[in-house]
Amino acid sequence: MSNYSDYKTLSIDARADGVVVVTLNRPDRLNAFDGVMREEIRKMLRQIRDDDAARAMVLTGAGRGFCSGADLSADDKRTWPTASNEPRFAWCLELLEMPKPTIAAINGVAAGGGLGLALLCDIRFCSESARLLPIWLKRAIHPDDLVTWTLPKLVGYGRALNWLYLAEDIDLVEAREAGLIQEITAPNEVLDRALVLATKLAAGPTKHIALAKQAVLKGLTRDPWDGAMLESWGQDQALDTEDRREGVQAFLEKRAPRFVGR
Repeated sequence: MSNYSDYKTLSIDARADGVVVVTLNRPDRLNAFDGVMREEIRKMLRQIRDDDAARAMVLTGAGRGFCSGADLSADDKRTWPTASNEPRFAWCLELLEMPKPTIAAINGVAAGGGLGLALLCDIRFCSESARLLPIWLKRAIHPDDLVTWTLPKLVGYGRALNWLYLAEDIDLVEAREAGLIQEITAPNEVLDRALVLATKLAAGPTKHIALAKQAVLKGLTRDPWDGAMLESWGQDQALDTEDRREGVQAFLEKRAPRFVGR
């Protein structure tokens, strides 16, 4: 596993089972983004992406918040790091397209960019004491962190605009019923519930999970023919892998497969 010790605003626990737990760690500011945290989040995403031993990621917050969005009072107000040829929020694609399962354990307020961050993950577990707050328009700020793409894909056009226009707390039960979050838990159970799933996924066939995720994500904006072509390509990529051979052998031997992520 890669060394994840060189971070100031993130606490990262790289576990032996392949699960990397990333905790946003500015609890005195409800884990709001300042320039340092923005830089470190992008660095962390690339490090996990390139770490073959990292097989699933759980994202949560320290203290009583998940992430309250931009820290408007921070001394360091650097925006998200970008190259000269990319938009400011290009970093969002690195989390959205992470070739490994990503789970948000929303332990407290997720406001503005904090909500956007959670929606970039594949799956969301939410504490019953958490708040989902699309606050942007109440402050006359344009919605960002790719929420104008993720939110309507998750809950539909009309509901997404209604929530963005009102900029009020989203009812957690409605959020679950709409598919925005997958589960509401007791406050002291949200991380444990996320870890149970992450551990199960980390033991899966990592390359095949990445191919399936890519096909589903790209299928959101392509027609069925493109989907068929992408699935055909994915099948070709998946056939010649150690995990595929292990999966077949385990079936023939009537035992649980032991996947290695290759």
